[in-house]
Amino acid sequence: MATPEPTSPPRATSAAALEPSDSRQNSARLNRDERIRVLTLRDAGFTYLQISQQLQISYRQVQYTCQSQQATPKKARGNPPKLSEAEVDHIIEWITSSKRTRQLNLSIGKHALARALKKRGYIRCKALNKPPLSDKHKQVRLAWALEHLNWTTEQWNRILWSDETWVTLGFHTRIWVTRKAGEELEETCIRSSPARKRGWMFWATFHGNNKGPCLFWEKEWGTINSERYCQRVIPIIDGYIRLLRDDIWLQFMQDGPPGHASKETLEELHSRGIYPIYWPAFSPDLNPIEAVWNWMKDWIQEQYPDDEQLSYDRLREIVRAAWDALPEQFLKELIDSMHARCQAVIDARGGHTKY
Repeated sequence: MATPEPTSPPRATSAAALEPSDSRQNSARLNRDERIRVLTLRDAGFTYLQISQQLQISYRQVQYTCQSQQATPKKARGNPPKLSEAEVDHIIEWITSSKRTRQLNLSIGKHALARALKKRGYIRCKALNKPPLSDKHKQVRLAWALEHLNWTTEQWNRILWSDETWVTLGFHTRIWVTRKAGEELEETCIRSSPARKRGWMFWATFHGNNKGPCLFWEKEWGTINSERYCQRVIPIIDGYIRLLRDDIWLQFMQDGPPGHASKETLEELHSRGIYPIYWPAFSPDLNPIEAVWNWMKDWIQEQYPDDEQLSYDRLREIVRAAWDALPEQFLKELIDSMHARCQAVIDARGGHTKY
């Protein structure tokens, strides 16, 4: 007579012990022959765990089969799959062959397609837009994250974060890719930078939950080089820091484009008593103002989804309205995320993070 078994796996036994490393997924259905083998071994006195290990199936599958005492599996609930295994193989071959979009003649809806691909491990995710990182970049990023990991909120609030972005009207939603888990940093799953649409360069700053000065880079000024940056931007930074100096001593942060990090620019900043915080190259994930740009562009897309042919003057008004609409609570949440951002860089050994 078969030994009675508990209705659930023994708690003293780990999940790894109950599930062989190459066992089938718990959700897989056993066919009639497999169920007969389970019942035969059970009648011979084998325990659930022994049967699971012998047949390389899950403990739950053995338990269900023995308790139901049926060799013929029940008919699966729900509608049958709309895609055959061969059709799913064809789809996977197509989506993994190239980044180009092509047409497949399938008479099914997107949800049926998504379910079929999910069973094979493919999911829809936002395509990451990440800069290239050398081993040296990773080392510097890791060192910076370790140095700042235990900074307090008060310390982070004293940083005057700055950056510029190209703002356009119309569609801003990120590109989506179909990939497997762990493939987010594969070259074919990362978007390339498209040509710029008509828009405006917008520079801004913030500290704590406070918005600082902002600036539209006028078309007639040309590109941002060291001379123009010193002429147009640094006086604004200097004036704002001096204005608040009695209440808070701000430390300026800027990233490393040539116009920002040149010898001439740094000399101009130092002559005004401004010593920027050291910033690791290719680290937008550590700069919380990058999330501000996404918030503003999402806001513009939501408020003006169809207005892509407006004048530059009207575009300026809309960008400024997006900046004014930026919530203080959102800025606070960004500052509160700095510990997690540093920890993510540490966990990635200086590599790319989700931010």
